[in-house]
Amino acid sequence: MDQPSSAVGAGGRSSLCAGSSITGDLSFPGTAELRGRVNGCVYAAEIVIETTGEIEGEIHAASITIKGQFDGKVIGGTVMLHTSALVTGEVSYETLSIESGAQVEGTFRSRPDAKDAEAVDHAKASSVE
Repeated sequence: MDQPSSAVGAGGRSSLCAGSSITGDLSFPGTAELRGRVNGCVYAAEIVIETTGEIEGEIHAASITIKGQFDGKVIGGTVMLHTSALVTGEVSYETLSIESGAQVEGTFRSRPDAKDAEAVDHAKASSVE
């Protein structure tokens, strides 16, 4: 699925509050702070899944920070998984950071250049502390 052009560029901060739930494709022009539940695709310049956030689907952004739960497909530039992250699925990244204690299970693929169609399969990993 191609990223909508409206998700690219400068924009403000958008937030989905804890306790909220939404199903469908979402596109934000700037930063999307997700504290609630999303079932669908999210496109933004930057995505932050907070500790209360639960996302199932796909996320696409130049910068992705996951502190909560994610199940699905991540397509990002800089991807950071915090200690509290619980991630299952496919992660494609240009730069990846995983803090000690993050729980991850899935396939990780480096995308050193977004134009490079051939990805490198790093590992299926699980880290629990």
